[in-house]
Amino acid sequence: MGMGGSGMKRWIRWPGLIGFTIFVVVVVALWFLFMDTLVRRAVEKAGTALVGAEVDLARAQVTLVPLGVTLSGLQVTDPSAPSTNSIEVLRIAFRLDSLNLFRRKVIIDEMAAEGVRFGTARKRPGKVVVPPPKPPEAKEKEAALPSFTVPDVKKVLQQEKLESPALIEQAQADLKKKSEAWQKTVASMPDKAALDAYQARVQKLKETQKGGLKGLKGAAADALALSKDLNRDLDSVKKAKASFGTDLAAAKALVEKAERSPLEDIRRIADKYSISSEGLQNLSQALFGGAIRSWVDSGVLWYSRLKPLLERSGEKKGNVQVVKPLRGRGVDVRFREERPLPDFLISTIKASLQPEAGTFTGTIRNITPDQAVLGAPLTFSFAGSGMKDAQAASITGRLDHRKAHLPDDALDIAVRGYQANNLALSSAASLPISLQEGVMDLEVKGRRDAKTVSARCVALVKGVRLNAGGDGSGGAFANAIRSSLAKVSSFSLTAEIAGTPENYGVRISSDLDRVMRDAAGGVVREYRDRLEKELRQAVLEKTETKLAGLKEGLGGLGSQGGKLDGLQDRLNSLIKEAGSSAGGKIKLR
Repeated sequence: MGMGGSGMKRWIRWPGLIGFTIFVVVVVALWFLFMDTLVRRAVEKAGTALVGAEVDLARAQVTLVPLGVTLSGLQVTDPSAPSTNSIEVLRIAFRLDSLNLFRRKVIIDEMAAEGVRFGTARKRPGKVVVPPPKPPEAKEKEAALPSFTVPDVKKVLQQEKLESPALIEQAQADLKKKSEAWQKTVASMPDKAALDAYQARVQKLKETQKGGLKGLKGAAADALALSKDLNRDLDSVKKAKASFGTDLAAAKALVEKAERSPLEDIRRIADKYSISSEGLQNLSQALFGGAIRSWVDSGVLWYSRLKPLLERSGEKKGNVQVVKPLRGRGVDVRFREERPLPDFLISTIKASLQPEAGTFTGTIRNITPDQAVLGAPLTFSFAGSGMKDAQAASITGRLDHRKAHLPDDALDIAVRGYQANNLALSSAASLPISLQEGVMDLEVKGRRDAKTVSARCVALVKGVRLNAGGDGSGGAFANAIRSSLAKVSSFSLTAEIAGTPENYGVRISSDLDRVMRDAAGGVVREYRDRLEKELRQAVLEKTETKLAGLKEGLGGLGSQGGKLDGLQDRLNSLIKEAGSSAGGKIKLR
């Protein structure tokens, strides 16, 4: 008995057993005392690093059997608005796969998220660690509506260069040059003395005809010489008239262009200082483009925040992949596995979202930054239930980043019977427009890949009451639109988004365009008529005298043509008279 007791003491080593027991008790005690705190701090630290802004967790509770975690009161600061939470979750509960945890893989089969809300106020502003990425710079800024106050025409003409005076002066110079050239040409033609000499030769021919047989022989020779001279001069006059006709037509066209130039100046300046009919074709773009663009930018900003949860940088080397962990230093080397699993995976999240419109319940599947390893994209589907402001709503989507260089994301949103109240449509300073009341059906379909982003949003609104401000600011144009919108009971609005992820455009169209265009058209015409009237008076004062001189110059050029006509008639008359005197030997040409 003594030997057995002694052997047992040597085999058990009671001091060591007691020490081990104390150690285990201490570890367990520390677990229960500090594990919850350690997990809470770990969640806050990792969340802050991931989001770039302060993440707060009210409480974390860890259970050993089964291994699970419950997080309560999670608040994530909005980096772009530190006084609010981008997301707040009342309770998150999940269980961990213990076996995979030993393999350094965090695998969660199912997670429950309750009381998810967006844009809630914080008791104190959260710290922003990394400034949020800026949305793409808007290439199309919101257009300011015209005031339709007729500008001071004198100041306008001081700023705008008139083209008509210089054009008229150039036309005068060209016309003067042509006139001088034709004066020389006409002067080179037979003058009065030459014509009188021809007349004398004709008279002599007549007298020779009375001299008998001997006189007839001399008359024939004189008649041939006279015919040759007269027809030579007549040919020169005809050629000059043909050339003159071409020059006169060009001169008339030049004068007509100069006469139109003041009107073109008036039209050009009026177009610049007033809204054209084309400018009324898409007033929705000017009014609603800014607000819709800001909504789209917010969506792009949220997408950029989610991207670290969808993919992480990696480099393929043979049969192994070197990836950068979500946090920490160094790299993880992933070797080929028979049934590969990502380092981090939440297979399913069942969530209850609580935006202002009501409650959404749904499922998110396959949350992992290693979709290529899992072989499946992230998908989500939510539907509204018990909503106070809408009959039905659904949100479905797919974020496919299995090939990081070829992402393929899609989003579909459908809302039926949404009771819209005080919804800002336009933030234009001269004409802010809000939807006070209305029942809206909304449909959004969007897609994004590596090179392009595209989306189409269609809203149909009935039972409409629009508010376009009642202070009368913005001038006659804005007042006309206010009056027309007050009568609208329903409308549709379509937004088309297209471009690259870094640079996209938003195009807005609506049947409100017709309503606003009809209402504003009369104001536009009245304004333009007044502007053109004042411009016409001012421009014509600067050009009337020059135009009168130009017309006078054209008349002077035309007189040269009259001289050629008269000369041709006189030569034809002489040829006819000479032919008669020579017995028909001289023919009129």
